[in-house]
Amino acid sequence: MVNIKLDDLELVKRVDEEGVMLETRSIINVALSNRRQVNEIKIPGYDGSVFQDFGRYPVTIVVEGLLTGPNSKNTFKDLDSKFRLGKPVQFVSDIPSITEVSEVVIESFRAAIVSSSPTSYWYILVLKEHKSVVQEEKEAPSQEETAKEETDSMIKETYDKVRKGK
Repeated sequence: MVNIKLDDLELVKRVDEEGVMLETRSIINVALSNRRQVNEIKIPGYDGSVFQDFGRYPVTIVVEGLLTGPNSKNTFKDLDSKFRLGKPVQFVSDIPSITEVSEVVIESFRAAIVSSSPTSYWYILVLKEHKSVVQEEKEAPSQEETAKEETDSMIKETYDKVRKGK
């Protein structure tokens, strides 16, 4: 069984209350797109090439799921509001190839009511990995002390040379 969680919303879950099934969330299919960014550099005069690996592109995750039960409308609304916000959400999954993905943006959200049951929703989520960029502006190290020492040293050397008559 695959488990995926967007923020506080588990996509695989069964909610029962006093023996009554209120909601079942299930994942039907998960597809991943995970590519590396590799550049081939041909070397003139040689038969071979050099390859430079720039890392991987952000992972795209497509989740197809089903929400059923009287409370499924609330979960549907939660998914829709996360999509409409357009902001990164926390992501947790037990799928081995994407366990390092910690934030995603919901790029697209499509849903339909299942015709056989008005309390069932079929949906497709397209999630794109998001990497928060934390840019710390560090102040450049001061060179004042080094410059002062070098200047003092040069002045002393020049003074000594002048004193000795060189």
